[in-house]
Amino acid sequence: MNSQADAGWADAVDSMLHAQRGKGTALITGRTFAGDVSRAFANPPRAWNYLRRWLLLARYAEVPYASVKQYRRELMEDREFQRHLERNLGDAHSGFSRAAELYVIVRGVKPEVVVETGVASGVSSIHVLRALAANGKGTLHSIDLPRAAGTRLPEGRSPGWLVPEPLRKRWRLSLGDSRTFLPGLLATLDRVDLFFHDGDHSYQNMYSEFEQILPRLTPGGLIVCDDSTLHAAWDDFCAKHHLRANRIVHMGMTRKPVNQRTL
Repeated sequence: MNSQADAGWADAVDSMLHAQRGKGTALITGRTFAGDVSRAFANPPRAWNYLRRWLLLARYAEVPYASVKQYRRELMEDREFQRHLERNLGDAHSGFSRAAELYVIVRGVKPEVVVETGVASGVSSIHVLRALAANGKGTLHSIDLPRAAGTRLPEGRSPGWLVPEPLRKRWRLSLGDSRTFLPGLLATLDRVDLFFHDGDHSYQNMYSEFEQILPRLTPGGLIVCDDSTLHAAWDDFCAKHHLRANRIVHMGMTRKPVNQRTL
């Protein structure tokens, strides 16, 4: 589902839940409650699956649902940001379909140190960086392979090309294999508040990255993983450390217990 469609379904579902009493109008859309109800009930599974997705995000990230709605709407109404995406996303050969959710997570938990493996064109990176800018704090440390044969990058583009210059001041991009670069990066950081994996999705690499991150993760910090359903690495890691193997569609999300210290 694209951003514009997401926004439309969000309006319909939110209006159903938060219509003004006795006025018949939606609190956040200005459209009639009856119209929003009809739009939502035109395809109930789609509407309620959408609602469930955002409710799960609020629960797993421990962000109030009202704030989730606020940040989601904020992203959709950022005209300059959305125009930039519209102008450039057609050239991106791959992307992260849960980018809006990632934006909301960063806005909600307000991390100061974010680590990301896997950049490609920079769809996830640009959303994290836009959220950090809105928070007014935080740095994103990203690792990705340099352009090589077989890459999904557009011709003539380098990793992260989608990120505009104004958002790059909070970005530290390292080009190389995460199996080599991640241990070195973690050695330079006091802690990690949020880790996002979207690099090499082999079982061995995913499991290894999770194991490296967990000791350096802040108590209460989050691990987010794209494509967590490809194999058992996510479930095996979470089971070993008694973490909840939460998922929103294919995106895994778990939180380090607050009683576990950072090494």
